[in-house]
Amino acid sequence: MPRLMHVNGPSRVGKSTVARRYAAEHPGTLNVDIDLLVGTVDGWRDDFDAALSAARELGAARALAHLRNGGDVVLPQLITSYDASPWAQELAEEAGAEYIEFALLVSRDEHRRRLEAKRPDGEVDAWVQETVSGSDGALLDKIIADLDDYLAGRPATIRIDTGAQTAEETYELLLRALRE
Repeated sequence: MPRLMHVNGPSRVGKSTVARRYAAEHPGTLNVDIDLLVGTVDGWRDDFDAALSAARELGAARALAHLRNGGDVVLPQLITSYDASPWAQELAEEAGAEYIEFALLVSRDEHRRRLEAKRPDGEVDAWVQETVSGSDGALLDKIIADLDDYLAGRPATIRIDTGAQTAEETYELLLRALRE
Protein backbone atom coordinates (compact mmCIF):
# COMPACT_ATOMS: atom_id res chain seq x y z
CA MET A 1 0.00 0.00 0.00
CA PRO A 2 1.43 3.40 -0.88
CA ARG A 3 1.86 5.89 1.91
CA LEU A 4 1.80 9.61 2.31
CA MET A 5 4.29 10.79 4.93
CA HIS A 6 3.36 14.27 6.03
CA VAL A 7 6.20 16.12 7.78
CA ASN A 8 4.51 18.94 9.70
CA GLY A 9 6.00 21.69 11.84
CA PRO A 10 6.89 25.37 11.85
CA SER A 11 9.48 27.01 9.61
CA ARG A 12 13.13 26.08 10.16
CA VAL A 13 12.63 22.79 12.00
CA GLY A 14 13.96 20.66 9.15
CA LYS A 15 10.83 19.52 7.28
CA SER A 16 12.25 20.05 3.79
CA THR A 17 15.68 18.72 4.74
CA VAL A 18 14.19 15.48 6.10
CA ALA A 19 11.85 15.14 3.10
CA ARG A 20 14.64 15.65 0.54
CA ARG A 21 16.82 13.09 2.26
CA TYR A 22 14.02 10.56 2.60
CA ALA A 23 13.10 10.85 -1.08
CA ALA A 24 16.76 10.61 -2.13
CA GLU A 25 17.24 7.42 -0.13
CA HIS A 26 13.94 5.81 -1.16
CA PRO A 27 13.76 5.66 -4.97
CA GLY A 28 10.30 6.22 -6.41
CA THR A 29 9.24 8.49 -3.54
CA LEU A 30 7.79 11.81 -4.69
CA ASN A 31 8.80 14.82 -2.59
CA VAL A 32 5.98 17.36 -2.83
CA ASP A 33 7.51 20.51 -1.36
CA ILE A 34 4.73 23.08 -1.48
CA ASP A 35 7.11 25.96 -0.72
CA LEU A 36 8.96 25.23 -3.96
CA LEU A 37 5.69 25.18 -5.88
CA VAL A 38 4.65 28.57 -4.43
CA GLY A 39 7.59 30.14 -6.24
CA THR A 40 6.23 28.89 -9.56
CA VAL A 41 2.98 30.85 -9.12
CA ASP A 42 3.38 34.24 -10.77
CA GLY A 43 2.66 37.11 -8.37
CA TRP A 44 3.29 35.11 -5.20
CA ARG A 45 4.92 38.10 -3.49
CA ASP A 46 1.79 40.21 -4.02
CA ASP A 47 -0.69 37.59 -2.75
CA PHE A 48 1.10 34.84 -0.88
CA ASP A 49 -2.12 33.23 0.40
CA ALA A 50 -3.51 32.85 -3.14
CA ALA A 51 -0.18 31.45 -4.38
CA LEU A 52 -0.05 29.03 -1.44
CA SER A 53 -3.57 27.84 -2.21
CA ALA A 54 -2.69 27.29 -5.87
CA ALA A 55 0.54 25.51 -4.94
CA ARG A 56 -1.30 23.23 -2.52
CA GLU A 57 -3.81 22.32 -5.23
CA LEU A 58 -0.99 21.54 -7.67
CA GLY A 59 0.92 19.58 -5.04
CA ALA A 60 -2.20 17.65 -4.03
CA ALA A 61 -2.87 16.70 -7.67
CA ARG A 62 0.71 15.47 -8.12
CA ALA A 63 0.62 13.55 -4.84
CA LEU A 64 -2.76 11.98 -5.62
CA ALA A 65 -1.60 10.78 -9.04
CA HIS A 66 1.61 9.34 -7.60
CA LEU A 67 -0.17 7.58 -4.74
CA ARG A 68 -2.77 6.13 -7.11
CA ASN A 69 0.09 4.73 -9.21
CA GLY A 70 1.44 2.94 -6.12
CA GLY A 71 4.26 5.34 -5.20
CA ASP A 72 5.01 6.86 -1.83
CA VAL A 73 4.85 10.61 -1.22
CA VAL A 74 6.64 12.73 1.35
CA LEU A 75 5.02 16.11 2.03
CA PRO A 76 6.97 18.69 4.06
CA GLN A 77 4.22 21.18 4.86
CA LEU A 78 2.98 23.17 7.82
CA ILE A 79 -0.70 22.43 8.40
CA THR A 80 -2.38 24.08 11.39
CA SER A 81 -5.85 24.84 12.72
CA TYR A 82 -5.76 27.87 10.40
CA ASP A 83 -6.15 25.45 7.49
CA ALA A 84 -9.45 24.19 8.94
CA SER A 85 -8.88 20.56 7.92
CA PRO A 86 -6.23 17.87 7.85
CA TRP A 87 -6.16 18.04 4.04
CA ALA A 88 -3.06 15.86 3.68
CA GLN A 89 -4.79 13.01 5.51
CA GLU A 90 -7.90 13.50 3.38
CA LEU A 91 -5.70 13.29 0.28
CA ALA A 92 -4.20 9.98 1.43
CA GLU A 93 -7.66 8.59 2.17
CA GLU A 94 -8.87 9.62 -1.30
CA ALA A 95 -5.93 7.74 -2.86
CA GLY A 96 -6.39 4.65 -0.67
CA ALA A 97 -2.95 5.25 0.85
CA GLU A 98 -1.63 4.95 4.38
CA TYR A 99 -1.21 8.31 6.12
CA ILE A 100 1.61 8.95 8.56
CA GLU A 101 2.02 12.38 10.11
CA PHE A 102 5.17 13.59 11.82
CA ALA A 103 5.39 16.86 13.71
CA LEU A 104 8.90 18.25 14.00
CA LEU A 105 8.80 20.50 17.05
CA VAL A 106 11.12 22.93 18.76
CA SER A 107 10.93 25.39 21.65
CA ARG A 108 10.09 29.01 20.86
CA ASP A 109 13.60 30.18 21.81
CA GLU A 110 15.28 27.56 19.62
CA HIS A 111 12.86 28.32 16.82
CA ARG A 112 13.78 32.02 17.00
CA ARG A 113 17.49 31.12 16.98
CA ARG A 114 17.04 28.95 13.89
CA LEU A 115 15.07 31.65 12.11
CA GLU A 116 17.92 34.09 12.66
CA ALA A 117 20.70 31.62 11.81
CA LYS A 118 19.44 29.80 8.72
CA ARG A 119 20.44 30.88 5.26
CA PRO A 120 17.34 30.75 3.03
CA ASP A 121 17.18 28.12 0.26
CA GLY A 122 15.49 30.38 -2.28
CA GLU A 123 13.26 33.40 -2.80
CA VAL A 124 10.15 31.94 -1.17
CA ASP A 125 12.20 30.63 1.75
CA ALA A 126 13.77 34.07 2.23
CA TRP A 127 10.37 35.76 2.08
CA VAL A 128 8.86 33.38 4.65
CA GLN A 129 11.87 33.76 6.93
CA GLU A 130 11.73 37.57 6.71
CA THR A 131 7.96 37.66 7.24
CA VAL A 132 7.97 35.34 10.24
CA SER A 133 11.02 36.82 11.95
CA GLY A 134 10.08 40.42 11.13
CA SER A 135 6.77 40.41 12.95
CA ASP A 136 8.19 41.06 16.45
CA GLY A 137 7.25 37.52 17.35
CA ALA A 138 3.50 37.98 16.80
CA LEU A 139 3.31 35.82 13.65
CA LEU A 140 5.62 33.21 15.14
CA ASP A 141 3.41 33.04 18.25
CA LYS A 142 0.28 32.68 16.09
CA ILE A 143 1.81 29.90 13.99
CA ILE A 144 2.89 27.98 17.09
CA ALA A 145 -0.52 28.45 18.76
CA ASP A 146 -2.34 27.32 15.60
CA LEU A 147 -0.04 24.29 15.29
CA ASP A 148 -0.58 23.42 18.97
CA ASP A 149 -4.37 23.65 18.48
CA TYR A 150 -4.18 21.43 15.41
CA LEU A 151 -1.96 18.82 17.08
CA ALA A 152 -4.15 18.72 20.20
CA GLY A 153 -6.77 16.90 18.12
CA ARG A 154 -4.27 14.58 16.42
CA PRO A 155 -3.08 11.96 18.91
CA ALA A 156 -1.72 9.65 16.19
CA THR A 157 0.79 12.25 15.00
CA ILE A 158 4.36 11.19 15.73
CA ARG A 159 6.02 14.09 17.52
CA ILE A 160 9.77 14.58 17.24
CA ASP A 161 11.50 17.21 19.38
CA THR A 162 14.22 18.63 17.13
CA GLY A 163 15.53 21.13 19.68
CA ALA A 164 18.62 19.22 20.72
CA GLN A 165 18.88 17.16 17.53
CA THR A 166 21.06 17.60 14.49
CA ALA A 167 19.42 17.16 11.09
CA GLU A 168 20.97 13.68 10.97
CA GLU A 169 19.56 12.74 14.37
CA THR A 170 16.11 14.07 13.44
CA TYR A 171 16.15 12.00 10.26
CA GLU A 172 17.19 8.87 12.20
CA LEU A 173 14.35 9.43 14.69
CA LEU A 174 11.89 9.67 11.79
CA LEU A 175 13.21 6.43 10.26
CA ARG A 176 13.01 4.67 13.62
CA ALA A 177 9.40 5.78 14.05
CA LEU A 178 8.58 4.44 10.57
CA ARG A 179 10.04 1.05 11.47
CA GLU A 180 8.05 0.80 14.73
